[in-house]
Amino acid sequence: MDGALHHRAAKIMKEKVYVVHAYRYGDRERHSYTVGAFLTPEQAKHAAELETDYRGGKYSCEILAFFLNSDIVTSDGGQQPFDTVLQLLPRNLL
Repeated sequence: MDGALHHRAAKIMKEKVYVVHAYRYGDRERHSYTVGAFLTPEQAKHAAELETDYRGGKYSCEILAFFLNSDIVTSDGGQQPFDTVLQLLPRNLL
């Protein structure tokens, strides 16, 4: 891999992706689905708000930020940290 391509690949690996996931009544044990993956936290928050409104409040969204092209579990068995951008609300607060 040439130097420019290696630099570009290294830059991409450091980028974050913001994943929005919706949970029925804010319960991780019930139906859930991925709303989408976004490049900025603002886009992700907007999508979460739209989805919550569209679903009439039956679904609560959580936003997690991960590094692009990476696994949660590392090669040595450890956990890769991720950021919680929007925390899932407890069911009694919905």
